Amino acid sequence: MFRSIAIVLLALAASPALAGIEFRVTSKDGDRTVKYGVKFGGGRLFEQRTAFDPVSGRFVYLKWNRGEAAPKSAGKIWDHQTGRTINLYKFPKVDHPLPVIPSIDAMKVCPKTGDPNFEAKALLSFD
Repeated sequence: MFRSIAIVLLALAASPALAGIEFRVTSKDGDRTVKYGVKFGGGRLFEQRTAFDPVSGRFVYLKWNRGEAAPKSAGKIWDHQTGRTINLYKFPKVDHPLPVIPSIDAMKVCPKTGDPNFEAKALLSFD
């Protein structure tokens, strides 16, 4: 019994912990297919937030060292459709604050094409 427990604990300790995943998104814009990568999560040494900047048309990332305090929000907006208050953050090289996209599952519409039927496949993990 102790041997079985030891083997399970060893396997858990040896297995890599996925901290971040890059996804390959495939979306339709009329007859045109659009493909791009987007990252969610941080690494062993850093944490990261993801947002989409509609002005530049690109995903942007806010990173900070793991163990440090997370960046404070730069403002808040009230979403009239859900009644929720959404925090906004200042992302590098973006003039205006943006809301965080917490995960690929939270992204219900492709921000580049407006396609609600986009596909996202895990491309690689990083730590």
